[in-house]
Amino acid sequence: MNPALAFIYVAVAMMAVVLLVLSVALWRGSQQGARLAAHQADAVNDPAKANAAVYRDQLAELDREYVMGNLNYEELKAARDELSQRLLADVGIQTVTETAALQPSVVSAAVVWRKPWLSIAALVFVVPVSSLLMYSVLGEPVALDPMALKQGVDSSAEVTPEKLTEMATALTRRLQDEPNSMEGWVMLGRVQRARGHFEESAEALGKALALSRDDNLSIERAEVLAQQNGGSFAGEPWAIIQRVLTADPHHLNALFLAGSASYAEMNFRSALRFWERAREVVPADSPDAPELDRAIGEAREKMGLPAIPPRAAAATTDLQASKAALAATSISGRVTLVKELKGLVAPTDTVFVYATPVTGSRMPVAIVRTTADKLPLDFVLDDTTAMNPSVKLSSMDEVTVRVRISKSGQAVAQAGDLGVSLSPVKPGSKGLNLMVRDTLQATP
Repeated sequence: MNPALAFIYVAVAMMAVVLLVLSVALWRGSQQGARLAAHQADAVNDPAKANAAVYRDQLAELDREYVMGNLNYEELKAARDELSQRLLADVGIQTVTETAALQPSVVSAAVVWRKPWLSIAALVFVVPVSSLLMYSVLGEPVALDPMALKQGVDSSAEVTPEKLTEMATALTRRLQDEPNSMEGWVMLGRVQRARGHFEESAEALGKALALSRDDNLSIERAEVLAQQNGGSFAGEPWAIIQRVLTADPHHLNALFLAGSASYAEMNFRSALRFWERAREVVPADSPDAPELDRAIGEAREKMGLPAIPPRAAAATTDLQASKAALAATSISGRVTLVKELKGLVAPTDTVFVYATPVTGSRMPVAIVRTTADKLPLDFVLDDTTAMNPSVKLSSMDEVTVRVRISKSGQAVAQAGDLGVSLSPVKPGSKGLNLMVRDTLQATP
């Protein structure tokens, strides 16, 4: 459940309980007040009953003195007889009879009770309304609606620097109480980025990634780090991009940013390579297609190459055919780790998934590299993951598919690495199930 909705539900429930308690108290107090008023009216209108009430109090006092030992039985009996005689003289036989029974009399006068509907209705209306008004003045209503915050950040035409500052303050307050809210950290990172506070933005996005790994969010953080470095992608931003592309060579956001980073570094050949890889998977009718084509055209112009032809139905058909041919020569499946070995693997351990020729060279013809926290991993090996463009997976009849989990992260296998292999496997195979259950000794 959304934390904001949970807060509202709990607040409404607590308010309902308070109103119920106060309403019951008003109701019972009104009843008791009506009875007391009736007793007082009886005392004014009927002096005999008032005198009888006085004598009953005196009799009760005599009983208390007897229980406490201040009077013996004979003294109690004499005092009660004396009171009875005085009561007989004051109020008559009927009241004496009631007094001798030593039971509290029941007032027979009609109880005039006016039900407190007006007070209860006013209470039910005033408490919620005053609470809402107080929160609107002293609280942060915008912090209860993350979607409104998001819309506010995205709608730059309506957001002023003052509003962005208010949003950042509200989110910071909220995250002090909810430090495990990934959505809150992401929102704070984007607000701080919109304010131009790139260091705070990168820190907030880093806290969000610590709660839940997301490659798109990692790419967003790489952009922020580059902005913090004055537009330079050197260092951590490039490392993030390469890590994402190693795990998923077709990750569009990573390909877009890799091309932009290369172009900013005047490496037009590299920029063209990344953008052309992105163009292979971006549909012709995608909103990103025109901008991507423009970027590719600029890179080709910088390199002195002819402009690319416009996208057309024939080009789309060729692209689909190319993708189908690539899929026909790819190998896909899932890598899992047996429960018994999970304690031996750290989240940062490196996972290699690669294909080698069945005989001859042990150099991988396709490889994917990631970390153990991504397990179980759905992988795809194809020509785009080739290590050597001259030796591709599609040129092989059969290969051996290997998985290796390495603590050192080195390309050369080490004793104690975990792994599994499957051979022979034909290109085009899908749905392989590679379960790591053994320790490797000297397997490359």
